[in-house]
Amino acid sequence: MEIKREIIKGNGFEVPCITFKPSDSRGAVVVVHGYGGLKEETFGLAWHIAEKGFTVGAIDLRGHGEHQLDLDGDILLDLEATILHFRPFGKVTAVGHSLGGRLSLISSANYAIGISPALNRTFSSQTRESLEERRDYRVRKSEFTVFNILNDIPLFQPDEDNSLIIYGSRDVPEIMSECDRLRSQNIPVILVDNALHSDIFLFGSTFKTITQKLQEWYV
Repeated sequence: MEIKREIIKGNGFEVPCITFKPSDSRGAVVVVHGYGGLKEETFGLAWHIAEKGFTVGAIDLRGHGEHQLDLDGDILLDLEATILHFRPFGKVTAVGHSLGGRLSLISSANYAIGISPALNRTFSSQTRESLEERRDYRVRKSEFTVFNILNDIPLFQPDEDNSLIIYGSRDVPEIMSECDRLRSQNIPVILVDNALHSDIFLFGSTFKTITQKLQEWYV
């Protein structure tokens, strides 16, 4: 497997990316970290997907990691530029955690998987304070906050054929309630036992669920 560092060119911005490319690629997957994360945290997930024959790009969103721009309301453009970059490999799936999960589910990717996606527009003061305390210090931002972004970007419109949501039994309360609601409407939603919001993308069962769904989509 070839692993290489890439800089993906957008319109006036650059997206840092590590690409995992198997010798025979079935399609492409873009892996997106959550708020306060960075691409290196997603390498385990990226590797498991690449082992199944997919070319995988793990990226840094603006305000995070090696991305040179501060966090702002155009954050979805980072993902869209990456999806376009990987189109030559075939159909593209976006797989994201938390904020990255919301971005993935509303992106132009052919398929999307949201891991503990932040689907809500409003969050309790307790959730906001917890996120700010634990994740804000890892983000370069100006006047924008993650809550501004979650309020302004489009809401997820469920698609039973082209999307999947995974969440943990010990997840953020608002995420759990929204995922429970979608699950009750027979939207494809899977619960991972004992998973926290902060570690669900490291669970073996999460890897297995994602790779199985990819193999269903890319028959």
